Amino acid sequence: TSGQYLLTSTVEEKSNRVVEVLLSAVSPMELMAGKILGQLAVGLLVLALYAALGLSALFSFAMMGAFNPMLVVYLVLFFLLSFLTIGSLMAAIGSAVNEMREAQTMMTPVMLLVMVPWLLWMPISRDPNSAVATVLSFVPPLGNFVMLLRMTSTAPPPAWQVWLSILVSAAGAYAAVWFAAKVFRIGLLMYGKPPSFGTLVKWARMA
Repeated sequence: TSGQYLLTSTVEEKSNRVVEVLLSAVSPMELMAGKILGQLAVGLLVLALYAALGLSALFSFAMMGAFNPMLVVYLVLFFLLSFLTIGSLMAAIGSAVNEMREAQTMMTPVMLLVMVPWLLWMPISRDPNSAVATVLSFVPPLGNFVMLLRMTSTAPPPAWQVWLSILVSAAGAYAAVWFAAKVFRIGLLMYGKPPSFGTLVKWARMA
C-alpha cells in the first residue's frame, strides 16, 4: 500500500510539471531515494501501529507467552526488502507514465506479485513445508510473504532456509532498485505515448 503512494505522487508531480522544478535542485537519484525513504518511514510507522495493537491484544488476553520477539525482527526485515522491491518498481512506473490511467495497466503485474501469496495463504498454512511453499520462499518478492507465513505456522522452516530467503530477497531488492534508478532517470522528463515494459527495459539498458 505504501508503494502505491509512491506511484501516485510521482505521477502527480510529473503531470503537474512539479518534477521539473524539483530536478533543478536535486538529481533524479536523490529525488527517487528521498521519495522511497520518506514513504518507507511512513510504512514503518503504520507497521509499528499494527504491531502495538497486536501486542495490546495479547497483553489484554494474558497471551504474551505466545509472543515471539524474533518474529517481529524478521517481519521488519522482510518488510524492508519487500518495500524496496515493490516501492522502487512503483516509482519507476510512476516516472514513465503521464497520468494514472496509463499507470493502471503497467502496475497490474506488480500488484499480482503482491496478491499471489494472499491467494496461496491457506494452502501454505496447511502445508508450510510443501514443495510449492518451499520453492516460492526463494522467489523474490514472493519469498518475503511466503517465508513469514511458514515461520508463523506449526511447522516452521529450518534457519538456513530463512536466511537463504533473506539473501535471495536482498539480491532481488538490489536488482529492482537498480532497474528503477535507470528508468527513473530517463522517464521523469519523457512525455507523450506511454511506454511498454519492453521500452522500460530499453531505458534501463540505455542508462
